[in-house]
Amino acid sequence: MFSANQLNFSTRQHGDLPAWVLDLAPRQRLRIWALADAKNVTLRLGSESVLVRVRERSSLFVGEISGFEPSAGVEFRGMRVGDLIVFNEAHIFGARP
Repeated sequence: MFSANQLNFSTRQHGDLPAWVLDLAPRQRLRIWALADAKNVTLRLGSESVLVRVRERSSLFVGEISGFEPSAGVEFRGMRVGDLIVFNEAHIFGARP
């Protein structure tokens, strides 16, 4: 299992709004429970987005890596699609149901 903290994944700065709040379509209502409903999240490592399916959430999140963008491969910096990663809310830059 990988750790986003140990691998120096990017984190949002205190007070920064996450992407799912900033990217609202015109006239779309803000849902404050979007993260609680999220099944898929985006983490960042350098310029790479690491796509993760959420498996467990408590004070920390555990998820399964499902892809990398813009790389389309199955491996990035030793991580592979299917590997587990533990991370916290500050590592999340995007969320989808």
